[in-house]
Amino acid sequence: MNLHSKQLVLGIDGGGSATRAALAVVAESFEFHIVGRGMAGASNFNSCGWEAATEQVQRAIQSAFESAGTEAHQVAAICLGMSGAGRTAEQQAWLRWAEESHIAEQARVVTDAETVLAAGTPEGAGVALIAGTGSLAFGKNAAGENARAGGWGYLLGDEGSGYQIALAAMQGIARAVDGRGPETRLQAAFQDALNLNDPRELIGYLYHTDRERSDIAGLSRLVFTAAEQGDVVACEVLRQAIQELTELVNAVVTRLHFSRGDYALALTGGILLHQRDFRVSFMECLRAQSLEPATIECVDDASLGAVRLAINGLKHA
Repeated sequence: MNLHSKQLVLGIDGGGSATRAALAVVAESFEFHIVGRGMAGASNFNSCGWEAATEQVQRAIQSAFESAGTEAHQVAAICLGMSGAGRTAEQQAWLRWAEESHIAEQARVVTDAETVLAAGTPEGAGVALIAGTGSLAFGKNAAGENARAGGWGYLLGDEGSGYQIALAAMQGIARAVDGRGPETRLQAAFQDALNLNDPRELIGYLYHTDRERSDIAGLSRLVFTAAEQGDVVACEVLRQAIQELTELVNAVVTRLHFSRGDYALALTGGILLHQRDFRVSFMECLRAQSLEPATIECVDDASLGAVRLAINGLKHA
């Protein structure tokens, strides 16, 4: 197939841990077929810097073309669903980059939550919840009104995320060492995983200037393991994370006037996708607070939602 003769679109899912690109062939009916996929590193420029972010997006795009068996060239439309692009200034920066790179004839920039919503809910209406390296809830109702909660970044928010779960665990270790809190097997788990001789070496690890947030978030796996073994501190950390994620959903549901069983819920991010017991407990918490959704969809590749949004742009062009 000569892809140069076909109408192509690109969908980008740019997150705090990884970037995915999907290359799709679009028919006249606007139905699409994915012909190439690419993956690269983190592209939230608020945390990794502008040059690194754009480099990773370009790498993911190049990889998608390579997997399709063709050289990279300009496509009809691109939608970039980017973590950290919730403000106009950030969206404009990505738009300028897309235009200057001549990647597509038409470009659109949205948050990564909007692509999750497009990928995981009927007609793109409902609530999307991200809980991976960071966290964010975003929703849109049938009237086109939208609302978001969270997404304030690792210093101001990211409640219920892998980063904050790992951070809360380290805070629990600090309290245990000081005698201000219960003893926890998290201390030995973190020291073994990081090859530390003393728990106070966590200070050097956490504050290291080159430390990636995704590296810290990855330590959340130790908390889940400790919780399975009945560790009181780990169980409390996860209980609090579930409550905070529930609060994010509640804030969006309330502002969009959804009611119980009246909205679709799309879930994504490593914490929600790969920790089944945690996900089940979260759903139980929603149910207990009369926030149970009508449908639930786990989205493991939001670049498909970005493709749909790119195609919507073509429809209205």
